[in-house]
Amino acid sequence: MTVVGLSWVVLAGVNFVGFVVLIKYVGSELPPVQAAFIRYLFGFVVLLPLFIRNGTHIFDTKHIHLHGLRGFIQALAVMLWFYAVTKLPIAEVTALGFVSPIFVVFGAVFFLRERMNKARIAAVVLGLVGVFVILRPGFSVINSGSVAMLLAAPLFAASKVLTKYLVKHDSGATIVVYLSVFAALTMAIPAISVWTQPSGLNLLLLAGTALFATMAHLCMARGLALIDVTVSQPVDFLQLVWSTLIGIMLFSETPVVWIWIGGGIVVVSASYIARFEVKRTY
Repeated sequence: MTVVGLSWVVLAGVNFVGFVVLIKYVGSELPPVQAAFIRYLFGFVVLLPLFIRNGTHIFDTKHIHLHGLRGFIQALAVMLWFYAVTKLPIAEVTALGFVSPIFVVFGAVFFLRERMNKARIAAVVLGLVGVFVILRPGFSVINSGSVAMLLAAPLFAASKVLTKYLVKHDSGATIVVYLSVFAALTMAIPAISVWTQPSGLNLLLLAGTALFATMAHLCMARGLALIDVTVSQPVDFLQLVWSTLIGIMLFSETPVVWIWIGGGIVVVSASYIARFEVKRTY
């Protein structure tokens, strides 16, 4: 069971990197905000089976305001993330993306009233050390893409914290649909303001991003159903392997050893947080 579960997690990582590659291609021709908006529009096509299966009951909720807030936050995070992908090497985007679980700790403490203890403090500090190793402020220039990723990470974390609350009250289908609706609405005006006519190839690639993203979520769900999150967390580091190789082969990106070292530190931090949270739960 463990081998099968890990295989699903690895496959999820491969799909995620494929998603990033397509965004990087499209991002060179379309504004990141527009690309993000079109990706969510294609996402509605992927969600059609949920509408068919659940009907109008999929919209049943007593927390519409929280769904709206989560959609707004997620939209901001996605727009920043799309921008970062167009400005940074794929490996650096992937490494900085590992920071999100660290910010989830802060969200759990401040919004879910969970306690900040020594284990959580140690994990957060370790994760921040990893970020500094990746960025090396004072030794290299921190570009706008890095700043965008660091702004996106706490926003993604806030979205995840809201999800932790909403799953207690609403179905997964309801949560996913409302996220898509409110995120698309948030992106609509910014996207229209910078709209550029997309080519047929760009539309095809953006449709592919929706497919890759959906497959990544489904594979991760299958994997986590078979293995513990503490087992899956270190395997996420393989995403850095795939992203580095693809960056070299497709975009002639030069791998930087500091990204690997910093990314490894961040993954250790995230793994420690996951292990601690599971022990605390049980």
